[in-house]
Amino acid sequence: MKEHDRGAEFTASDEEVEERIEEVADEVGQGVETVRENVEHMLDASGDNVSTSFNESVSGASLDHDEVGEGDPRLEALELYRLRQRI
Repeated sequence: MKEHDRGAEFTASDEEVEERIEEVADEVGQGVETVRENVEHMLDASGDNVSTSFNESVSGASLDHDEVGEGDPRLEALELYRLRQRI
């Protein structure tokens, strides 16, 4: 997912991200690769044709004011994906 960082700071380890991807995949009943690809797409899209609020949420730009934010754009996108799949 590093190729989709768009200058954002990654604060979680790659291992932590992989563990969270596996957890989300189990929770939503999807394969690990499907979850990874969808989250990568969210990160990639967040810099182009997506609303500013979504971009800020995923990039972590507003995390100083977010008490529940993950602090890493990969984990933010993963959490957003998890919530969207549960709806």
